[in-house]
Amino acid sequence: VRALLVIATAALCVSSPVSAQSRNQRKAEAAAESSKPRSVAGGSTFTLPMPYEKTYESVLNFLKRQEQTIDQASKDTGQIITGMIISGGYSQTGSRIVVTLIEEDDNSTTVRVAVTEQKRKKLLQTEPWSDPKVNAQKSACLRFPAAAVIRRAPQARRVLLEALLWR
Repeated sequence: VRALLVIATAALCVSSPVSAQSRNQRKAEAAAESSKPRSVAGGSTFTLPMPYEKTYESVLNFLKRQEQTIDQASKDTGQIITGMIISGGYSQTGSRIVVTLIEEDDNSTTVRVAVTEQKRKKLLQTEPWSDPKVNAQKSACLRFPAAAVIRRAPQARRVLLEALLWR
């Protein structure tokens, strides 16, 4: 019985996936995991009197026209997440836009826009990104004001997408 217990313990130690990875592999995996988009609370919220499908397509196409890289987009979940824009040298800041669409009724859609920022140090070894935080000032400036004409949505001619302001 004692020999069986020793063999079982040794088998568990040898088959552990943590021991199979080197320290550098674990750090690289943690850095890659920290750069993935995560949900955050907050941001700027407004309602558009447009159907969900047209609002989703309009926002997605507008972000593409503004040369934003789309990291994730799902019509089912109602989320559009852009790629991270990295600025800085040794002390880096990564920014991304997270747009969430919520269908209120057939002709009304709520849009939540959040600009998230993450920080890291890139010295001898690249550190993982910090937890994402909403930049309230940029999120308030990042909006879709009503001013232009959407040709495909005549019922929503008064509330229209003009520009995505990020300054």
